[in-house]
Amino acid sequence: MAPLPDIFGQAKISHQLFHQNAPGLVRQFHLTREQAQAIVSMCPLCQQHALPALSAGANPRGLNSCEVWQTDVTYIMSFGRQRYVHISVDNFSGAVYASAHTGEKSSDAMKHLIQAFSLLGIPESIKTDNGLTYTSKEFRSFLQQWGVEHKTGIPYSPAGQATVERIHQNLKRVLNQQHRSLKLETPQIQLFRALFTLNFLNCTFFENLNPAIVHHFGENCQLQLKAKPPVMVKGSSNQGNRGSS
Repeated sequence: MAPLPDIFGQAKISHQLFHQNAPGLVRQFHLTREQAQAIVSMCPLCQQHALPALSAGANPRGLNSCEVWQTDVTYIMSFGRQRYVHISVDNFSGAVYASAHTGEKSSDAMKHLIQAFSLLGIPESIKTDNGLTYTSKEFRSFLQQWGVEHKTGIPYSPAGQATVERIHQNLKRVLNQQHRSLKLETPQIQLFRALFTLNFLNCTFFENLNPAIVHHFGENCQLQLKAKPPVMVKGSSNQGNRGSS
């Protein structure tokens, strides 16, 4: 068996597969900032698909995960019939879920959200535009059944949906970077690899080396550990003593 390369070499190999950002490389491989930035700067695909600046817009961020989500549809033409990619992002943590569909009807949006709920939890509210996908009676009834408040903005307005618009760009960037090794895979497999990179590998800042998924579940009030209640146990004096199992 060939010996493993050194840590820097392992980081380069990992980056060739996932194209995670420099803070993510620092966290995963304990590199210096300069080493991580060198790997990213030497990657032609990362330089080719670098993101332009996008205004933050006016969006409620939430104080915890699963307070506010944004949901939208983008189009990835290389996916063919499944080019309608529905995306949901948590405004607090940045955790994201995306799924490929054959349309952008309300039924497609509902299928997407059920998948997103199963992985990221149920948000208190979801913000969408006023497009036909999200204004149907069926979609409103669906959110009511799940106990989710529906907030709407201006259709096709990047300022009103700035967080999810940024995720559109991030997702397409990672898909383009990973396309060479995944071009024969199904659209959903390609999305899963990109989502793993965005949720588990990429970090936002060098000063806070935690990926989105750590922020998401670490700050989710629904998932806090609960203390076990005390139970009665028998002591040697045959009197009930309070304890815990």
